[in-house]
Amino acid sequence: MFMLDQSSKAVERIAKGRRRAAATLGIGLAFCLGGMPAAQAQPASSLMPVTFIAPYPPGGTVDALARAFAHAYSQETGRSFVVENRPGAGGNIGLATLARAAPDGNTIAIVSANMLTTNRWLYASLPVDPDKDVAPVAFIGRVPFVLVINNSIPANTLPELIALMKSKTQQFNFGSSGIGNTAHLFGELFKSRAGVEMVHVPYKSSGQTLQEVMAGRLQLVFSTPTELMPLLARDAVRPIAVASDERLAALPELPTLKELGLPGFETPTWFGIIAPGGTPPEIVDEYNSLTRKIMQRPDVRQRLEQIGASGQAMTPDEFRSFIADESSKWKEIVEQSGARLE
Repeated sequence: MFMLDQSSKAVERIAKGRRRAAATLGIGLAFCLGGMPAAQAQPASSLMPVTFIAPYPPGGTVDALARAFAHAYSQETGRSFVVENRPGAGGNIGLATLARAAPDGNTIAIVSANMLTTNRWLYASLPVDPDKDVAPVAFIGRVPFVLVINNSIPANTLPELIALMKSKTQQFNFGSSGIGNTAHLFGELFKSRAGVEMVHVPYKSSGQTLQEVMAGRLQLVFSTPTELMPLLARDAVRPIAVASDERLAALPELPTLKELGLPGFETPTWFGIIAPGGTPPEIVDEYNSLTRKIMQRPDVRQRLEQIGASGQAMTPDEFRSFIADESSKWKEIVEQSGARLE
Protein backbone atom coordinates (compact mmCIF):
# COMPACT_ATOMS: atom_id res chain seq x y z
CA MET A 1 0.00 0.00 0.00
CA PHE A 2 2.84 2.32 0.92
CA MET A 3 4.57 1.65 -2.38
CA LEU A 4 1.34 2.24 -4.31
CA ASP A 5 0.80 5.53 -2.50
CA GLN A 6 4.37 6.58 -3.21
CA SER A 7 4.00 5.62 -6.88
CA SER A 8 0.77 7.59 -7.17
CA LYS A 9 2.42 10.61 -5.61
CA ALA A 10 5.39 10.28 -7.92
CA VAL A 11 3.11 10.09 -10.95
CA GLU A 12 1.25 13.16 -9.73
CA ARG A 13 4.51 15.06 -9.22
CA ILE A 14 5.58 14.19 -12.76
CA ALA A 15 2.20 15.26 -14.11
CA LYS A 16 2.38 18.57 -12.25
CA GLY A 17 5.88 19.13 -13.55
CA ARG A 18 4.73 18.53 -17.11
CA ARG A 19 1.79 20.91 -16.68
CA ARG A 20 4.11 23.59 -15.34
CA ALA A 21 6.50 23.08 -18.23
CA ALA A 22 3.66 23.27 -20.73
CA ALA A 23 2.40 26.49 -19.14
CA THR A 24 5.88 28.00 -19.19
CA LEU A 25 6.71 27.02 -22.72
CA GLY A 26 3.15 27.67 -23.87
CA ILE A 27 3.12 28.42 -27.50
CA GLY A 28 6.64 27.07 -27.94
CA LEU A 29 5.39 23.53 -27.50
CA ALA A 30 2.43 24.24 -29.72
CA PHE A 31 4.28 25.68 -32.66
CA CYS A 32 6.80 22.89 -33.10
CA LEU A 33 8.88 25.22 -35.24
CA GLY A 34 12.42 24.69 -36.41
CA GLY A 35 11.49 23.47 -39.87
CA MET A 36 8.97 20.86 -38.76
CA PRO A 37 6.06 20.70 -41.21
CA ALA A 38 2.62 21.69 -39.92
CA ALA A 39 1.44 18.13 -40.52
CA GLN A 40 3.92 16.89 -37.90
CA ALA A 41 2.68 19.49 -35.42
CA GLN A 42 -0.78 17.96 -35.11
CA PRO A 43 -0.55 17.40 -31.33
CA ALA A 44 -0.76 21.19 -31.04
CA SER A 45 -4.38 21.05 -32.20
CA SER A 46 -5.31 19.38 -28.94
CA LEU A 47 -4.18 22.43 -26.96
CA MET A 48 -6.52 25.27 -26.06
CA PRO A 49 -7.22 27.82 -28.81
CA VAL A 50 -5.14 31.00 -28.89
CA THR A 51 -7.17 34.15 -28.29
CA PHE A 52 -6.28 36.75 -30.91
CA ILE A 53 -7.58 40.15 -29.77
CA ALA A 54 -8.66 42.71 -32.36
CA PRO A 55 -9.21 46.01 -30.50
CA TYR A 56 -11.60 47.43 -33.11
CA PRO A 57 -15.04 46.45 -34.48
CA PRO A 58 -15.48 43.91 -37.29
CA GLY A 59 -15.19 45.18 -40.83
CA GLY A 60 -12.25 47.56 -40.60
CA THR A 61 -8.58 47.21 -41.49
CA VAL A 62 -7.56 45.93 -38.04
CA ASP A 63 -10.23 43.25 -38.09
CA ALA A 64 -9.38 42.22 -41.65
CA LEU A 65 -5.69 41.87 -40.78
CA ALA A 66 -6.46 39.95 -37.59
CA ARG A 67 -8.56 37.41 -39.46
CA ALA A 68 -6.01 36.98 -42.24
CA PHE A 69 -3.21 36.39 -39.75
CA ALA A 70 -5.31 34.16 -37.49
CA HIS A 71 -6.10 31.93 -40.46
CA ALA A 72 -2.43 31.75 -41.47
CA TYR A 73 -1.27 31.11 -37.91
CA SER A 74 -3.75 28.25 -37.62
CA GLN A 75 -2.64 26.68 -40.86
CA GLU A 76 1.04 26.93 -39.99
CA THR A 77 0.73 25.53 -36.48
CA GLY A 78 -2.26 23.22 -36.59
CA ARG A 79 -3.64 25.15 -33.64
CA SER A 80 -6.82 27.23 -33.53
CA PHE A 81 -6.46 31.04 -33.37
CA VAL A 82 -9.77 32.72 -32.52
CA VAL A 83 -10.27 36.43 -33.25
CA GLU A 84 -11.98 38.24 -30.39
CA ASN A 85 -13.12 41.80 -31.13
CA ARG A 86 -12.73 44.10 -28.10
CA PRO A 87 -13.46 47.59 -29.46
CA GLY A 88 -13.65 50.84 -27.55
CA ALA A 89 -11.65 53.80 -26.19
CA GLY A 90 -9.29 54.00 -29.14
CA GLY A 91 -8.09 50.44 -28.65
CA ASN A 92 -7.53 50.81 -24.90
CA ILE A 93 -10.17 48.22 -24.00
CA GLY A 94 -8.51 45.60 -26.17
CA LEU A 95 -5.10 46.57 -24.81
CA ALA A 96 -6.32 46.19 -21.23
CA THR A 97 -7.81 42.79 -22.07
CA LEU A 98 -4.46 41.65 -23.43
CA ALA A 99 -2.53 43.00 -20.43
CA ARG A 100 -4.74 41.01 -18.03
CA ALA A 101 -4.10 37.74 -19.87
CA ALA A 102 -1.53 35.22 -18.70
CA PRO A 103 1.86 35.78 -20.40
CA ASP A 104 1.98 32.22 -21.72
CA GLY A 105 1.50 32.68 -25.46
CA ASN A 106 -2.19 31.75 -25.36
CA THR A 107 -3.30 35.35 -25.91
CA ILE A 108 -1.93 37.82 -28.45
CA ALA A 109 -3.31 40.93 -30.13
CA ILE A 110 -2.98 42.97 -33.24
CA VAL A 111 -2.06 46.56 -32.46
CA SER A 112 -2.52 49.76 -34.45
CA ALA A 113 -0.21 52.76 -34.20
CA ASN A 114 -2.31 54.92 -31.90
CA MET A 115 -2.65 52.26 -29.20
CA LEU A 116 1.01 52.41 -28.24
CA THR A 117 1.96 55.91 -29.41
CA THR A 118 -0.64 58.69 -29.45
CA ASN A 119 -3.02 57.33 -26.79
CA ARG A 120 -0.47 57.89 -24.05
CA TRP A 121 -0.46 61.62 -24.86
CA LEU A 122 -4.21 61.90 -25.43
CA TYR A 123 -5.70 60.24 -22.37
CA ALA A 124 -5.46 61.63 -18.84
CA SER A 125 -4.91 58.05 -17.70
CA LEU A 126 -4.57 54.67 -19.37
CA PRO A 127 -5.72 51.28 -18.08
CA VAL A 128 -2.28 49.85 -18.82
CA ASP A 129 1.32 50.98 -19.09
CA PRO A 130 2.10 50.60 -22.83
CA ASP A 131 5.80 50.18 -22.05
CA LYS A 132 5.56 47.61 -19.25
CA ASP A 133 2.28 45.77 -19.77
CA VAL A 134 2.88 44.95 -23.43
CA ALA A 135 5.53 42.83 -25.14
CA PRO A 136 6.18 43.92 -28.76
CA VAL A 137 6.37 40.80 -30.91
CA ALA A 138 6.41 41.54 -34.63
CA PHE A 139 5.92 44.47 -36.97
CA ILE A 140 3.45 43.84 -39.80
CA GLY A 141 3.64 46.97 -41.91
CA ARG A 142 2.56 50.52 -42.59
CA VAL A 143 -0.78 51.38 -44.18
CA PRO A 144 -1.03 54.82 -45.80
CA PHE A 145 -3.80 57.35 -45.72
CA VAL A 146 -5.39 58.51 -48.94
CA LEU A 147 -6.77 62.04 -49.08
CA VAL A 148 -10.16 62.06 -50.79
CA ILE A 149 -12.66 64.86 -51.32
CA ASN A 150 -16.31 65.26 -52.20
CA ASN A 151 -16.90 65.10 -55.96
CA SER A 152 -18.47 68.57 -56.03
CA ILE A 153 -15.27 70.28 -54.82
CA PRO A 154 -13.80 72.18 -57.81
CA ALA A 155 -10.30 70.75 -57.41
CA ASN A 156 -8.59 67.82 -59.09
CA THR A 157 -5.07 68.17 -57.72
CA LEU A 158 -3.48 68.96 -54.37
CA PRO A 159 -2.28 72.46 -55.44
CA GLU A 160 -5.80 73.26 -56.62
CA LEU A 161 -7.28 72.00 -53.37
CA ILE A 162 -4.86 73.97 -51.19
CA ALA A 163 -5.44 77.13 -53.24
CA LEU A 164 -9.20 76.72 -52.84
CA MET A 165 -8.86 76.18 -49.09
CA LYS A 166 -6.68 79.28 -48.73
CA SER A 167 -9.19 81.36 -50.69
CA LYS A 168 -11.67 80.78 -47.84
CA THR A 169 -14.59 80.85 -50.25
CA GLN A 170 -16.10 77.96 -48.34
CA GLN A 171 -15.56 76.14 -45.05
CA PHE A 172 -13.76 72.84 -45.18
CA ASN A 173 -14.68 70.14 -42.71
CA PHE A 174 -12.80 66.89 -42.35
CA GLY A 175 -13.90 63.87 -40.35
CA SER A 176 -12.44 60.97 -38.42
CA SER A 177 -13.70 58.17 -36.22
CA GLY A 178 -13.01 60.12 -33.04
CA ILE A 179 -11.06 62.87 -31.36
CA GLY A 180 -7.38 62.04 -31.15
CA ASN A 181 -7.32 59.08 -33.51
CA THR A 182 -4.68 58.85 -36.21
CA ALA A 183 -6.87 60.28 -38.98
CA HIS A 184 -7.71 63.29 -36.79
CA LEU A 185 -4.09 63.96 -35.88
CA PHE A 186 -2.99 63.47 -39.46
CA GLY A 187 -5.53 66.10 -40.49
CA GLU A 188 -4.09 68.48 -37.89
CA LEU A 189 -0.61 67.84 -39.28
CA PHE A 190 -1.89 68.52 -42.81
CA LYS A 191 -3.44 71.81 -41.65
CA SER A 192 -0.17 72.94 -40.13
CA ARG A 193 2.13 72.01 -43.00
CA ALA A 194 -0.17 73.04 -45.83
CA GLY A 195 -1.08 76.32 -44.09
CA VAL A 196 -4.83 75.84 -44.43
CA GLU A 197 -7.86 76.02 -42.17
CA MET A 198 -10.37 73.22 -41.74
CA VAL A 199 -12.64 72.00 -38.96
CA HIS A 200 -12.46 68.52 -37.48
CA VAL A 201 -15.77 66.68 -37.04
CA PRO A 202 -15.60 63.43 -35.03
CA TYR A 203 -17.83 60.45 -35.80
CA LYS A 204 -18.28 57.00 -34.33
CA SER A 205 -16.67 55.17 -37.23
CA SER A 206 -14.56 55.82 -40.31
CA GLY A 207 -17.37 54.37 -42.41
CA GLN A 208 -19.61 57.22 -41.29
CA THR A 209 -17.05 59.80 -42.36
CA LEU A 210 -16.97 58.37 -45.87
CA GLN A 211 -20.75 58.49 -46.06
CA GLU A 212 -20.61 62.14 -44.98
CA VAL A 213 -18.01 62.98 -47.64
CA MET A 214 -20.18 61.41 -50.32
CA ALA A 215 -23.17 63.37 -49.01
CA GLY A 216 -21.19 66.62 -49.02
CA ARG A 217 -21.47 67.31 -45.29
CA LEU A 218 -17.72 66.72 -45.06
CA GLN A 219 -15.45 68.08 -47.74
CA LEU A 220 -12.52 65.74 -47.23
CA VAL A 221 -11.24 62.81 -45.23
CA PHE A 222 -8.06 60.79 -44.75
CA SER A 223 -8.85 57.09 -45.04
CA THR A 224 -7.17 53.76 -45.71
CA PRO A 225 -7.17 51.96 -49.08
CA THR A 226 -9.20 49.07 -47.62
CA GLU A 227 -12.16 51.32 -46.88
CA LEU A 228 -11.79 53.46 -49.99
CA MET A 229 -11.41 50.90 -52.76
CA PRO A 230 -15.14 50.11 -53.12
CA LEU A 231 -15.91 53.84 -53.30
CA LEU A 232 -13.13 54.61 -55.74
CA ALA A 233 -14.29 51.77 -57.97
CA ARG A 234 -17.59 53.59 -58.51
CA ASP A 235 -16.16 57.13 -58.43
CA ALA A 236 -18.09 57.96 -55.27
CA VAL A 237 -15.27 60.18 -53.98
CA ARG A 238 -12.26 61.84 -55.63
CA PRO A 239 -8.74 60.79 -54.58
CA ILE A 240 -6.14 63.56 -54.42
CA ALA A 241 -2.95 62.10 -52.95
CA VAL A 242 -1.51 59.29 -50.85
CA ALA A 243 0.62 59.69 -47.72
CA SER A 244 3.38 57.18 -48.32
CA ASP A 245 6.99 57.05 -49.44
CA GLU A 246 6.02 55.44 -52.72
CA ARG A 247 2.92 55.25 -54.88
CA LEU A 248 0.47 52.46 -54.13
CA ALA A 249 0.46 49.43 -56.40
CA ALA A 250 -3.34 49.46 -56.24
CA LEU A 251 -3.49 53.17 -57.22
CA PRO A 252 -0.38 53.75 -59.33
CA GLU A 253 -1.71 56.95 -60.90
CA LEU A 254 -2.19 58.65 -57.53
CA PRO A 255 0.78 60.88 -56.55
CA THR A 256 2.25 61.02 -53.06
CA LEU A 257 2.10 64.12 -50.89
CA LYS A 258 5.88 64.26 -51.09
CA GLU A 259 5.77 64.37 -54.89
CA LEU A 260 3.34 67.25 -54.65
CA GLY A 261 5.55 69.40 -52.44
CA LEU A 262 4.50 68.29 -48.95
CA PRO A 263 7.34 66.14 -47.56
CA GLY A 264 7.38 64.76 -44.04
CA PHE A 265 4.10 62.89 -44.28
CA GLU A 266 5.44 59.45 -43.52
CA THR A 267 2.75 56.82 -43.45
CA PRO A 268 1.13 57.37 -40.04
CA THR A 269 -0.73 54.08 -39.62
CA TRP A 270 1.06 50.84 -38.87
CA PHE A 271 0.18 47.47 -37.39
CA GLY A 272 1.96 44.82 -35.39
CA ILE A 273 1.57 41.82 -33.11
CA ILE A 274 1.91 42.14 -29.34
CA ALA A 275 1.69 39.85 -26.32
CA PRO A 276 1.10 40.48 -22.61
CA GLY A 277 4.01 42.03 -20.73
CA GLY A 278 6.20 39.42 -19.10
CA THR A 279 5.79 36.90 -21.90
CA PRO A 280 9.00 34.80 -21.94
CA PRO A 281 11.51 35.84 -24.63
CA GLU A 282 11.46 32.37 -26.21
CA ILE A 283 7.72 32.63 -26.83
CA VAL A 284 8.07 36.17 -28.21
CA ASP A 285 10.87 35.03 -30.51
CA GLU A 286 8.84 32.07 -31.79
CA TYR A 287 5.88 34.32 -32.56
CA ASN A 288 8.24 36.72 -34.31
CA SER A 289 9.66 33.92 -36.47
CA LEU A 290 6.19 32.59 -37.23
CA THR A 291 4.91 36.03 -38.21
CA ARG A 292 7.84 36.61 -40.53
CA LYS A 293 7.16 33.22 -42.11
CA ILE A 294 3.49 33.78 -42.78
CA MET A 295 4.13 37.25 -44.18
CA GLN A 296 5.86 35.46 -47.06
CA ARG A 297 2.77 33.37 -47.81
CA PRO A 298 1.11 34.38 -51.11
CA ASP A 299 -2.32 34.72 -49.50
CA VAL A 300 -1.03 36.97 -46.72
CA ARG A 301 1.10 39.03 -49.11
CA GLN A 302 -1.94 39.51 -51.32
CA ARG A 303 -4.00 40.68 -48.35
CA LEU A 304 -1.31 43.15 -47.33
CA GLU A 305 -1.13 44.49 -50.87
CA GLN A 306 -4.91 44.90 -50.95
CA ILE A 307 -4.81 47.21 -47.96
CA GLY A 308 -1.76 49.04 -49.26
CA ALA A 309 0.53 47.78 -46.50
CA SER A 310 4.29 47.96 -46.93
CA GLY A 311 5.86 45.28 -44.76
CA GLN A 312 9.16 45.45 -42.95
CA ALA A 313 10.84 42.72 -40.91
CA MET A 314 11.80 43.69 -37.36
CA THR A 315 13.09 41.81 -34.37
CA PRO A 316 11.11 42.27 -31.13
CA ASP A 317 13.79 44.69 -29.87
CA GLU A 318 13.70 46.65 -33.13
CA PHE A 319 9.92 46.82 -32.91
CA ARG A 320 10.15 48.16 -29.34
CA SER A 321 12.59 50.88 -30.45
CA PHE A 322 10.34 51.74 -33.39
CA ILE A 323 7.38 52.20 -31.02
CA ALA A 324 9.45 54.51 -28.80
CA ASP A 325 10.49 56.64 -31.79
CA GLU A 326 6.93 56.88 -33.11
CA SER A 327 5.63 57.82 -29.67
CA SER A 328 8.13 60.65 -29.38
CA LYS A 329 7.28 61.94 -32.87
CA TRP A 330 3.52 62.05 -32.30
CA LYS A 331 3.77 63.67 -28.87
CA GLU A 332 4.44 67.05 -30.47
CA ILE A 333 1.60 66.63 -32.95
CA VAL A 334 -0.86 65.76 -30.18
CA GLU A 335 0.21 68.79 -28.18
CA GLN A 336 -0.18 71.08 -31.20
CA SER A 337 -3.68 69.72 -31.89
CA GLY A 338 -4.87 70.42 -28.36
CA ALA A 339 -6.72 67.10 -28.38
CA ARG A 340 -7.37 65.57 -24.99
CA LEU A 341 -9.45 62.61 -23.88
CA GLU A 342 -10.58 61.51 -20.46
